[in-house]
Amino acid sequence: MSLASTEPTQPGVALEAHRRERSEHVEQLRSLVRSTSAARLAAFDLSVGDRPDQLVRLRQAAYASGLENLTPEDLLIVKACAVQQATARPVVFSHGTSDAIWGQPTIGNRSALVEYVMPPGARGRSADVRRRRTGLATECVEVGGLLVTPYERALVDHARHASLESGISVCDNALHLGLTTRDALLAEHDKIPKGRRGRSMAQLAIHLADGRAESPLESLSRTRMFQASLPMPDLQPRFEDREGFIGRTDFWWPSLGLVGESDGDLKYEVPEGDPGQAAIDVLLQEKRREQRLRRHPDVEDVARWGWDDALPPGRLHGVLTAHRLHSVLDGGWPVPDGPLPKRAFVS
Repeated sequence: MSLASTEPTQPGVALEAHRRERSEHVEQLRSLVRSTSAARLAAFDLSVGDRPDQLVRLRQAAYASGLENLTPEDLLIVKACAVQQATARPVVFSHGTSDAIWGQPTIGNRSALVEYVMPPGARGRSADVRRRRTGLATECVEVGGLLVTPYERALVDHARHASLESGISVCDNALHLGLTTRDALLAEHDKIPKGRRGRSMAQLAIHLADGRAESPLESLSRTRMFQASLPMPDLQPRFEDREGFIGRTDFWWPSLGLVGESDGDLKYEVPEGDPGQAAIDVLLQEKRREQRLRRHPDVEDVARWGWDDALPPGRLHGVLTAHRLHSVLDGGWPVPDGPLPKRAFVS
């Protein structure tokens, strides 16, 4: 996988391409929604070829089919399309719904409620909907026929209200894909009045974000290292030997000669339909790669872990301590000035 620049020179071009891609995806999901009344449902089913037992009621006068294999994120987008059709005026989707529409790689449970912004004092209540009242200026862009908070605003909103690992994950991904810059994220953060909830959380996530990270598991792992006061690792270093290029590793602590590898499923992914031998070949190839790494003169040890080790707070610290990596007073992390938010550190 080629490494995208962490500070792209033309993020607007990449972001527009991403918006078009997400728009096509949203339009496909919108086609699943059927607007009709319960009284006309039977006749409507016959006209579109849907059977009544295949339709799911989303809300009043809104049904959908083909939801069986949708991810929670895509199901949320379908619900947003139904909400938009039912509202008398356009709404701007935000927070968790905006994350789903933009395709953000969040970590943790996503709210099943459709969320959109409203001015302070606005009233209203609907099932499966959360209205986010805000005094901040509400800008919007169109993605697949839905109005949604702009990309940088969506990232900052998520980093304000989500866990630190999830905030870092979405910011890592944005920088890695070249969709924005750290300066643009900090500029969006600065629009939030001081004292507002989550402002310092977003600032910390933006400072810790690194476009060299290539997966949510890497983002989660780095967050756990920071929370445990472990030394900050180098990311994606290249290793070579007499045979040539060995590969890039996820993490590297040169003072200890320690390589860190976070083993997500994608690292061992085999194309669908390939024979069982292909899976064996992938595992053998990774084993040979690790053997070459361990023989490298600069490498003393290799630590490996997966989601089960990184998700529970404190467990990854134990894994790395067993490989002689210990907490320090100053790990070299790029934190902002001032006190850090207590919510960034989990017990």
